[in-house]
Parts: sequence; C-alpha cells; structure tokens
Amino acid sequence: MFNMKTTVACGDRGTFIKTTDSGITWDATSLLLFDSLNLYALNFLDSAYGMMCGDGGLIFKTTDGGISWSKIITVTTVTLRGICVVDKSLAIAVGRSGTILKTIDGGKNWVREAFEGFGEFKSIRMLRPDFITITARQGVIYKSNDSGSTWRRITIIADTSLIGNDINGQVFTNDNTALVVGETGGIFKTTDGGTTWTNESVEPISAATLNGIDGKDPSGNVYAAVGDYGVIFNTTNGGNLWSKVNTGIFDSLLAISFSDKFNATAVGKGGIILRTFDGGISWTFLPSKQITPQFNGIAFPKGDTSLGIAVGVGGAIMRTTNGGAYWDLLPAIRGNDLNGVAFQSPTELCVVGQNGIILRSFDAGLTWQITGSGTSKYLKSVSFPTPDFGWTVGDSGIVISTTNGGASWTTHPFSKKRFFTGVSFPDSLHGYMCCEHGVYITTDAGATWAEPDDNTYYIRCTGITAPSADVVSFSYLPCQIIFDPVIPGLLVSYGGVMTSHDSGKNWTNSEFNKFLQGIFFADELHGTAVGIYYPGKEPTGFIIHTTDGGNTWVQQDSHSNDNLFGVSFGTTQAGTVVGSHGNIIRITTDE
Repeated sequence: MFNMKTTVACGDRGTFIKTTDSGITWDATSLLLFDSLNLYALNFLDSAYGMMCGDGGLIFKTTDGGISWSKIITVTTVTLRGICVVDKSLAIAVGRSGTILKTIDGGKNWVREAFEGFGEFKSIRMLRPDFITITARQGVIYKSNDSGSTWRRITIIADTSLIGNDINGQVFTNDNTALVVGETGGIFKTTDGGTTWTNESVEPISAATLNGIDGKDPSGNVYAAVGDYGVIFNTTNGGNLWSKVNTGIFDSLLAISFSDKFNATAVGKGGIILRTFDGGISWTFLPSKQITPQFNGIAFPKGDTSLGIAVGVGGAIMRTTNGGAYWDLLPAIRGNDLNGVAFQSPTELCVVGQNGIILRSFDAGLTWQITGSGTSKYLKSVSFPTPDFGWTVGDSGIVISTTNGGASWTTHPFSKKRFFTGVSFPDSLHGYMCCEHGVYITTDAGATWAEPDDNTYYIRCTGITAPSADVVSFSYLPCQIIFDPVIPGLLVSYGGVMTSHDSGKNWTNSEFNKFLQGIFFADELHGTAVGIYYPGKEPTGFIIHTTDGGNTWVQQDSHSNDNLFGVSFGTTQAGTVVGSHGNIIRITTDE
C-alpha cells in the first residue's frame, strides 16, 4: 500500500492489479507473457518506479506506476520469491536454491551473488537502504548493513520444539526490533537485532502456516499477520499478545501491507482481497469485478435466456440479467469454493460447495443466506426437480436431501464411501447420481438406490444430466492416467459421454474421447458436454453437442484454450459455458 487510496498486488498468470480509490474499483492487467507465469513479489521505490518477480527467474519493471511493464531476462531460471528496490540503480531479488540476484544499473544487467544460501529464500525487505533482511527456510534470516554487499546469518532459536520452521514473512520496526512469522503458526520477536528471540506463537489457537506480516505504527505496537485457512492475527502491544480475527473465509491469505497505523490490505488465493481501517481488528472483503476466478457451475431457469448465475473458486458468484452481455460479481460468503448451482424457481436458488456450504437466495441471486447442511464434506452438485424437493452430493459418500426448499437437510448414509460428482432429478421420483464407478439410480424419491457394479465402468464421472426419467447422460474422465509417448508430459485425452434411453439399463458411449467436465440437456434431444482437449502441446476448450438425444455428437468451436467445467441452457438455442480463468462463453443464435 502506498497510501490509504492506492494499493498494488500481483499474482498468478502474470496478473497485476491496482486501485486508486481505496479498493472500490481495481484495474487488472494481465501481462500475458506466457500463461504459466506466476508472480510472487513486488516492490516499489515510489508511486511510479517498481519491479516484480516470479517464475523462471523473470523480473518486470515499470516506471509509470504499473501502466506498462518491461520484461527483464536474468541470469537464472529459478523461481524468485522476493524483490527489493533500493534505488533507481540498485535492486536485489531472492529465490530458490539460495539465489541472490543484484543489479546496479536499474535492471539492465543482473549478477548472481556468490553466496551459499540456505535452501530457499522466502522474502526480502528493506528498513533503510543500508539495512536489508532476507528470510529463509528452517528459521534462518540473513541481514545486511551495507546495502547487500555482505550478509550475516541469524538463526532463530526461541523454542527447541519449533526449531526448523520456514520463515515466510518479516517486519523490522528499527535496527533492533523485528517480528517474523512462518510454519505451524510461528511468530517470533527480537529486540536486540536478532541475537535472541522470543516465541510469541498463539498456540493452541491455530497451527496454520503464517505467510505474511506487516505494520506501519510509529510506536511499534500495531501489527497483523495472515496465513492459511483465512487466518489473521493482530496485536496492539508490539506482539506480546495476539488476537485471532474471524474473517469468514477459509482460503489461504498470502500477503499483507499497511499504509499507516490503521489501513492495511491482505490478499490471497481465489482473488481474495481484504481491507482493514482499524489496524487489523476488523476486515472487509473488497470485490473486484476485474479479477477472473475459475467458474465451476452455471445455471439458467428453464425457458429463461436472460437471468443466469455462475459460481466458482473462492466463493465467486456472478449474475447476468441480460443474457450474458454483462456480469456482476455479487457479494457473498467468500473463501469456500462453490461447485453447483440450481434454480428452484425463477427467483429461488441453491448453491453448494466446499466445507459443506449451502447458500440460498430468494431474490434471483441478489442476496444470499447460509443454510446448515449438517456436513463439512465437499459438495459437488445440486438438483431441484421442484421448489421444495432437492438433493446435493459430494465427497466421501455424502448425499443429503431437503423437502422444504433447503431450509433443512437430511443425510442419507451409504455403505460405500463413493465420491459423488453429480446429481440430477428430472422429477420427484426419479433420480441419478454419478460417482467413480458409474451411476446410482432411484425410482422412489431416494428411498432406495440401485448401485452400479464396481467393475461396470472404469471411468470417473464428472457430471450428470437427466431431462426425463428415461433419458440420462453423464460425462466422464478416465480412471487410469495415460501419457503420450510422442509428446512427453502430455496426457492422452480419453473420456467421453455415456447416454441411456431406458432409465440407465443400457448405455451408449459417445464417439468423442476427450476430457469432459460438464454436461447439460435442455430437453430429451438437445444436449451439450464441455471439457478440454490436447491436440498438441497447447490445450483447447472442448464443446460437443447432440440433437438426437446423445446418439451422435458434433464438435463445436469454443474460442477458448482453457478447461471448461459447466454448461447450462435456458432454451435449446441459448446456452452458456463457464471454465477456468474467468471463461464465460455464450451462444444465442442457433443450436
């Protein structure tokens, strides 16, 4: 954070984001240098001059506050985890294998320092140009008092039971006082420049790995630390006593930055951005319409081509009311991945996901409420044949149902702990659930289920759809992973769609052998399946369509190179497909 209004952050796939209005809106710029690039750290000398580093030993430089970036190829290809811009000439980057890179000409040339580092460096920070510190694995810190020309090793030994913790984050208030955080919730403090350390860990409150810490209080009292499972700890007395903050999220928080004593921003997986205005006591989620998470599920009410809901990673929920021309990111319960969504009526919806979360909306997705599911298992799919009668399924054999529209749920025990990935009820009596061994079938509203033979299919189901009691199809992946002997590391794409026209007694396999992740039938004849295909080294989003109930399928152009996970049609001619990296693909003119 530069100040209360301006914050910058970087992350996966070469993404750089910036806000100049305290996080109300974000400008997101993907560098698109290559898709696999991840950025791990950035540092700015002032509001205009800064650098970022990440995979492949690459470094990026901006002189206009992040509007444009120049790529710098260094003398290494190892992952760089931290960077420090000392002035417009001197900068230092650190990373794996004890790597320290240094430039004295503003990044034009980089030299790898002849330094025996300790495994992997985690971060680098500057208190002053002549005072720079690096954190490393196994409780090791390196300190330089001459702008990185020489380094002195410091080993944290505050408690013999915690020796060897990786140190992920650090903050020095002055030459003598510092706080560092790391594995197993480790928080360590020194007041004599690193000669001795005290263990300030907050066990047994949490053993979650802490990834970052910061504080900009002139008195040295206010700090906050962030970590896995959405953990945030704050202190108002210099680190002697820590309080755990309930953020309502469960994904990892990876970094934190204060602009002053009161204002700080924390960022993490799934595009999570949190903001505090009171020194870390309370936190507010900041939505960013420009961040594009992975979408896992999509739903449109039957016969409606305007209203649609997409759900995905990190609790992302997006809504369209104009057929997909524009999507709004909705405020909801963040952190838990969301996988399945179903309309109970034109205004009632149900969403399921990670940690057994069930969300309900009664106003077409504008607002959401959490409903107790009675499980903490990973829920994958949900189906409502009527507004009151619904089913959801997930990992470790979890199957639960509701008869009152989702107000309460009942668990159905199964003798075999299947990993259920899809459920579809065309009416209240007939239902189908798919798992890694095939399809479970009920004809009596779930009172009894016909189980598949363990050896019936050597497949892993990914989605199921039943437009009627007779017609049902499921998409699947192979159980066995096969690698291409011609292109090393390339997975051969064997998977497909199986369709039954007699309530699951007999099945016909599609002629397409590709990785298919989602499937949907608008009626008994018209169906679409989506996934991914590897025709060469570069993947292609894969879509196939049938107009004869699954007897034959035709491949369609997805205009995407990303994995596609969900598909939904309001009518036979208007459908939407969603996938990784924010993909939303729409068809409205024909089948």
